[in-house]
Amino acid sequence: MAKRFYSCMVVPDANHRLHRRRMPARLLHAFGVIGVISFLVSVALGFAYTQMAFKVADFDKLQAENNELKIETKNLEISAQELGSRVTALETVSEKLTKVMESDVFARPFAKPNITVAGGSRENQATATLSSDSLRNNVALLLDRTNDLQSHFKLLEEVTQKRAVAIRQTPTIWPLQGPIVSRFGSRPDPYTGDAEMHLGLDIVGNYGSAVKAPADGEVVYANRKSDYGNLIILNHGNGLTTRYGHLNGFNVHVGQRIQKGEVIAGVGMTGRATAPHLHYEVRQYDRPVNPQLYLPRG
Repeated sequence: MAKRFYSCMVVPDANHRLHRRRMPARLLHAFGVIGVISFLVSVALGFAYTQMAFKVADFDKLQAENNELKIETKNLEISAQELGSRVTALETVSEKLTKVMESDVFARPFAKPNITVAGGSRENQATATLSSDSLRNNVALLLDRTNDLQSHFKLLEEVTQKRAVAIRQTPTIWPLQGPIVSRFGSRPDPYTGDAEMHLGLDIVGNYGSAVKAPADGEVVYANRKSDYGNLIILNHGNGLTTRYGHLNGFNVHVGQRIQKGEVIAGVGMTGRATAPHLHYEVRQYDRPVNPQLYLPRG
C-alpha cells in the first residue's frame, strides 16, 4: 500500500523561491491527536484549578470565620469570668443582707419562711462533664447561680416589704415628747400612797399638746372610760394594741385608719389625773408590756 503524504509549500517572501515539504499523513494525524489530547488536558487542568481555587477561597473564608469565632469565644470566656466575679459579689451581698435580716428584730419573723427543704441537680451529669471547664458549662453554671440569686433577692424583697409594714405597725415613736413622771411597773398610788401596778407610762405635757399615733393602726375605742378619762385604743395588728388616757378630747373616731405620726388627740387631765399628762400603754394580746421596750431612748 502506497504511503500517503501531504505537501506543504512555504513562501518566505516575494524574492525567495518556494520551499516544498512533504509530511506523512500519519504524522499529521498524530499531531492532531496530540493537539486534541493537549486541549482536553488543558481544559481538565483549568477546571481542576478553578475548583482548587474555589476550595482555597472557601478554606480561607472558613479559616477567617474560625479565627473570628475563636476571638468571640475568648471574649465570651472573659465576659463569663467577669460576670462570674459580679455574681460572686452579689452572692456575698446576698449573704450579708440575709444575716442583717435574720438579726433585725422587725425582719426576723419573716427572714426564715416556713418552706419545705428540697434541692439537688435536675440533670444526671457525668463526672467528666462536671470537671470540664467548657464555656457551655460555665454559662450554664452562671445561669443557675443567677436564677438562685433572683429567687433569693425576691425573698429578700418580700422580707423587706414585710419588715417595712412591721415597722409601720410597731409603736416605735413617742406619742408625746415630755418627761416621764411615772414608769411601767410597781409604784405608790398618787392618791392613797399604797403600792400598785402601773400598766404604762405617764408622760407630762402642756394641756392640749398633740398626742400622735406611734404606729399605723385602726381606732377600736374612742370614749370616756372611768379612771382613764377620755380613752383611745388603737389596734396595730398581730395582737398589738396601744392605749391613750386622760385626753382632752378626740380627733378620731372608731373604725378610722390612722397613720404613724398622725395626731389623734390632745393632752388633758380627764379621769383619775392630778395634772395634765398622757397615760400611755402598750399591750401584746391584751397583756400590758413596758412601752419603753419599743421606744427609742430620749
